[in-house]
Amino acid sequence: MMASKTTTAARQLVARAVAARQSTYLSSIVTKTCQRASFHTTQHILNTTTEKKNFAENISKQFIGYVKKQRSNQTKAFAEPSRFVAIDSLPPTATTEDVYKLAREAFADGDKQIIETVFCRNHEFNFTGRCIVSLSTAEDARRLIEYGHRRVLGGNTLKINYTGNAKSDVSSVMSQHRRSEMTSLTDNTSASGRAVIVTGLPPRTQPEHLLGYLRSRNFFPVEGAPDNVLHLKTKEQSTVAKFLVKFDSESEAWRCVRTFHNTDFLLKSKQENYRLQLSVAY
Repeated sequence: MMASKTTTAARQLVARAVAARQSTYLSSIVTKTCQRASFHTTQHILNTTTEKKNFAENISKQFIGYVKKQRSNQTKAFAEPSRFVAIDSLPPTATTEDVYKLAREAFADGDKQIIETVFCRNHEFNFTGRCIVSLSTAEDARRLIEYGHRRVLGGNTLKINYTGNAKSDVSSVMSQHRRSEMTSLTDNTSASGRAVIVTGLPPRTQPEHLLGYLRSRNFFPVEGAPDNVLHLKTKEQSTVAKFLVKFDSESEAWRCVRTFHNTDFLLKSKQENYRLQLSVAY
């Protein structure tokens, strides 16, 4: 009986030892499996992070390359520096103040680098969207180009480039682009900003008719100037006339625009109304 109990106890001890060994073995296997899984997961994360980093670096390099190419193309386009720049794609409502504001933003000391501006017009005296600017130096022109090129004004993306060359004379370049109607016959000064374009009058209207009409409404164009009211060209078969009226000041020109723009002119002989369109010419 005692021998049987001893044998049973021995077997139990052996069974416990075997169970403990198996448990330790299984624990070791689980630990190694988890370690391997953790290693592979970490490796995958590292690989993914590296791939993302490489992808970002490639995109960054491509973008930098594109920017360098664009700048290179712009440098080639701006290879003839001068004191003159041409601003293209200006909106129809642009004024010289828009150009001066651009200069004030480009230069730390304001807009004093601008000598003169000319707004280009076609043979029908319509604004083409281009303005020629004369600056003090070629360096000033470069700074204005670098700041203003491709900036947005009035919904339009501006294009600014050099015009003329280093040897160009200011008066010759500006006179080339300025319409002769904008220059006074008496003192050879520019009427930019103080001249008004009047469109919409009856086709047979003459300068003296418009002059009398303005004076009757207390508006007095430049006194003593033979070209204070000019008949402008219009399209063939146009049913209205167009005039350029020169005043002594910009404030008087704008007062005229505010008074008559979008108003009706009554042609009494036919009892017909003509809608007037006025704008200040720069």
